[in-house]
Amino acid sequence: MNQLTEFLANNPHIHHATPESSDYEDLRMGFIINASRHPAIIVRPRSAEDVAALVPLLTQNDLPFAVRVGGHDMFGRSQINDGVTIDLREISYVDVDKSAQTARVGGGVVTMDLLEKLHEHDVVTPFGMTPSVGVLGWSTFGGYGLLSPHYGLGVDQIVGAKIVDAQGIICDADEIMLTAIRGGGGCIGVIVELTLKVYPKSQTLAGAIFFESKDLALEVEQFNQAYARAKANGLPAPLHLYQAVINGPGGKSLAVLFMWSSSDMEEGQKWLSRASSWLPVAMSTVQPTTYLDFARFASSMLPPKTYGTIFTINLFDLTPEVLKVIGAHAKKQPNNPEVLLGIHELRANGPTESSSRTVYHNRQPHFLLEILPMASTPELAAEAVAWGEAFRDDLRKTDPSNIVPSSYISLTSPGDSNMESIYGVKYSKLKEIKGLYDPNNVFKSALAQFY
Repeated sequence: MNQLTEFLANNPHIHHATPESSDYEDLRMGFIINASRHPAIIVRPRSAEDVAALVPLLTQNDLPFAVRVGGHDMFGRSQINDGVTIDLREISYVDVDKSAQTARVGGGVVTMDLLEKLHEHDVVTPFGMTPSVGVLGWSTFGGYGLLSPHYGLGVDQIVGAKIVDAQGIICDADEIMLTAIRGGGGCIGVIVELTLKVYPKSQTLAGAIFFESKDLALEVEQFNQAYARAKANGLPAPLHLYQAVINGPGGKSLAVLFMWSSSDMEEGQKWLSRASSWLPVAMSTVQPTTYLDFARFASSMLPPKTYGTIFTINLFDLTPEVLKVIGAHAKKQPNNPEVLLGIHELRANGPTESSSRTVYHNRQPHFLLEILPMASTPELAAEAVAWGEAFRDDLRKTDPSNIVPSSYISLTSPGDSNMESIYGVKYSKLKEIKGLYDPNNVFKSALAQFY
C-alpha cells in the first residue's frame, strides 16, 4: 500500500479517499446501503492513462482491486474489504458522432448523463430502467430496457471499446476482445470507454399506466391474459410494456411503464388505448415526451439509496401457475414505498448482435422477474427480504421446464452465480478469450469468474 500512497502523492490530480477522509462514506456508498464493504482506499482516476498507471502498480504489489462504474451492483461486488476500489465515475464524457451514428462513452458515465448528452443531438440508444445505473456495467452484461424490442439489448449496441489490459497497456479492443466484452464485461481489462450505436430519435410516447387494484391477484392474471392474446396476434417492435407492482400514494397497485419508440404517434396512441382497455385505469402519465424527460420521471419513482437486495428468476412464459404465485405474493408485498416487483421481457425477433460476436447467451424469449425487497431502514428491509425469499422460492417450485437455466449475471447473487449455467454454450469461448488476454486472472474481481 506504501507504493500506492506514494503514487497518489505524486499524482495529486487523482482524487482518492481512505476511511479517514471526510468524503469516504459518500464515495463508498452505492445504491444498496452496505455496511460490510469497506475498501482500504477509493481511487478515482480521471483518464485512461491514470488507469494504465494504476493497474500494474496494484498487480505488482499484490493489492486486490475491484472496478466501480455506477455503484448499482446489488451485492456490493464493486468493493473489496481492505482492497482498492478503482472508481471510474470521473471518466465521464459522451462524444456523439451523428454521421457515424455512434457515441463514445466514458467508463464512468451513468444513464441520466448519457441521455442528457444524447438529447442535445436528437439521438438515443437503449438504456436501463434506473437512470443512475452505470452505462458500462448495464450494457456489457446484457442490458434489458424499454427499447430492447426495437433496437436490441444494451450489449447489442457495443461497436467498440477502449480497455486497459493486464499489463497496463491502453488498447482499442479488437474483435476477439469485443466478443468477450459483449456479455463478459471487464473480465479481460478495465473498460475505460465504450462506443455505442445511436439512433436518430428525440420524441417518444411514454409514461406509466396505474390500474385500479382492488384484487391484485385477479388483476395480474387478467392483464397478462389480455397481453398474451395481443402478443399472439403480433406486437410492433416499437412497443414495450414493463409490468410492476408498486406501493404508491394510493396504495399497492399494478402499473405498466409504457413506451412507444416510433415516430408514428397515431399508431402509438392506438396501442396505448388498447393496453389501457385491459383493466380499469386509475391514472395515466403516458404522453408525448422525450427520452430524457421519461428518465427523469422514472428517477422520481426510485429512491437514491436504500437497504435491501434483489431476487430474480427467468421464466420462458408467465403461465397460469406462475401468475398465481405472482398474484399471491403481490398481495403480501410489504407496504414500504421502496419495495417493487418488476417484469422485464425479451421478446422474439428483436435485433441482436451476431452470435459469433458476443458471449451473451440468454437469447431465448423469456421474462425476467425482479423481486426488489428494499426499505429505508435495516429493520424494514429484513421483513421485505423475508417476503422476497419466499416469493422467489415459490417461483422456483413451479414447473421446472418453464424456468430458464441461465440467469442474468448482474442480478445474480455470488452464491448462485454458476458461470457455466449463466454463459451456457458461450462459456468455453469466454474462458478461451480470458486465457488469451488475462491468463493470470488479474481481473479476478469482475463479475465473470474463472477458477
